[in-house]
Amino acid sequence: METQIEYYYGETLRWSFGFENPNKAAVIFACAIPLLWYLWQSSWKINKLWLRVPALLLSAGLLAGAWYCLIMTYSRGGLVAAAAALAYLLVITLWQARKRSTFFRRDIRMWFSGLLLCVLIGGTLWNGLGARSISALDNDRSVGNRFELWGSALQMAAENPRGFGSGKSGAQYMQWYQPLDRDERYRTMVNSYLTFLVEQGWLFSLGILAAFILFWNWTRAEEGQAFVMALRASLLAFLCAAVFSTTMEEIRLWILPVSVAFLLIIVSLRKRRNLERRSLFGAASLAILGCVTLYMIGMVKSRSDSLLREFGRIGGHQTVISVEPLNAVGRTLGCVLDERIVGDQYARLLREMAMKAKVRILLGDNAKSADHILAMGQGVSHLSNSSASSLWLLVPEVMGTDDAAALTKRAKTVVIILPEIDEDGRVGFWEEISNGSLKEHFKVHTLSAVGNRVDWAWFEIIEIIKAG
Repeated sequence: METQIEYYYGETLRWSFGFENPNKAAVIFACAIPLLWYLWQSSWKINKLWLRVPALLLSAGLLAGAWYCLIMTYSRGGLVAAAAALAYLLVITLWQARKRSTFFRRDIRMWFSGLLLCVLIGGTLWNGLGARSISALDNDRSVGNRFELWGSALQMAAENPRGFGSGKSGAQYMQWYQPLDRDERYRTMVNSYLTFLVEQGWLFSLGILAAFILFWNWTRAEEGQAFVMALRASLLAFLCAAVFSTTMEEIRLWILPVSVAFLLIIVSLRKRRNLERRSLFGAASLAILGCVTLYMIGMVKSRSDSLLREFGRIGGHQTVISVEPLNAVGRTLGCVLDERIVGDQYARLLREMAMKAKVRILLGDNAKSADHILAMGQGVSHLSNSSASSLWLLVPEVMGTDDAAALTKRAKTVVIILPEIDEDGRVGFWEEISNGSLKEHFKVHTLSAVGNRVDWAWFEIIEIIKAG
């Protein structure tokens, strides 16, 4: 049975409303708040006082309740999204009312609306979410980590324009881009747009961006269309929330924005608006400009990186197939991997080796064409047809004696790197081989204080590679 993870702000449980993450629950309330604000404003237009008062109380209660649920998620992204949506509505409302000189003095709706806003702001300050959002600008690592991650996301997209494939962004970042002194775990880019860009590439992202710009322009609100403005504000809240977390992956969260978009399309069709050629050209131009700008930012970050990466397909998805430091000495090292030997964060180890040993590391099918080969565990059995001048066998599996002897025909030097702790008999097997009739063809190194998992002894392994 799957366990529900609970999130806390200090000692207070963050409300998640059945979602795996409170940030996703916050999106629902952020999208609902502009619509509830419209309901509050519309209640003032009811002519009969005995109906207007209950309507005002009900709409104000719903708005305050939705805001309270939002702040109890302690989602800063949701708070920013809701604030942006309300600001959008208020700015347009004030702009349309700018010609009425008595607007601020006599419109009682304005004063009560201001009072309701004060209640919302007061509730935010009361539960600490507002203070948390302000203090996060300087000393909250979750914010700093986001900016660092987003910069790397643009670099990833610039270096690999085709995309890494669905669900691969977080893993590829941790493997090939995360600083070696950091160990935060990521599944996505903690941003719906950058996650899509890194995983699906520029072409899909360009098309979707152009389509949205066209849609946003086509469904624009005209003066007096308060309902349309509220719909657009709700959609804006959904879009803003996706900046701070990967909320768009949750299918349930699309129900409200898709319904809003459908209503906007119906209103626009009733107005009989046509898609003009100028609008199509403008949407395409803005989309291209936006993508080019992001691409250039990614390339600037890429140029400041000390590693060069080459991309191709391994295991059915796009990934790094070679990594090379800027100060490489010309040697190439092919790595045949076994995660049971080096762990699932193997690429971090390979990057460290590339920089410290100053070698270009090749992966996948290209590994066997390298000058030297480092094969791990079961990967040793996949060295047929290799032409390497030397082989390093890292905790190799047990194999037949004839197969072990065949390794000496493929390389001038075969170095066996064994752990000190023999977990499954492979250490004894290779020690017997290296002390037998093939003794002159093998050289053995023993890693201290490790078993079959050798990532803890990686520095020692790098020194062996450098010496070879």
